[in-house]
Amino acid sequence: MKKLSQIIDLKKIKVVNKDIDKAHGLPNECYTDDEYLSVERKKIFENKWVVIGVASSIPIVGDAKPFDLLGIALIILRDKNNKIRVFHNVCSLRGYKILLESCKFKN
Repeated sequence: MKKLSQIIDLKKIKVVNKDIDKAHGLPNECYTDDEYLSVERKKIFENKWVVIGVASSIPIVGDAKPFDLLGIALIILRDKNNKIRVFHNVCSLRGYKILLESCKFKN
């Protein structure tokens, strides 16, 4: 993987740290370049906890919800012991998504 300095001129990024009258947002490349996204994804999300939901979105045992975290398909669910779990939303045999839309437990 390339270093950030090989993808974008670091002077363009450092401008966000200047005084408010001289600063401006990130350059367009930060929003459009796939290599920049890969570096950002690695530095921000890899090996760190990431909040992807709140307990109230799956309040009842059996509730489940699909979630996409930067292209990683996940399922958030409340298990039979009332614990919140997160799994890959991909069938290991065929590679299909397991859950396509939220489902609520119904008595």
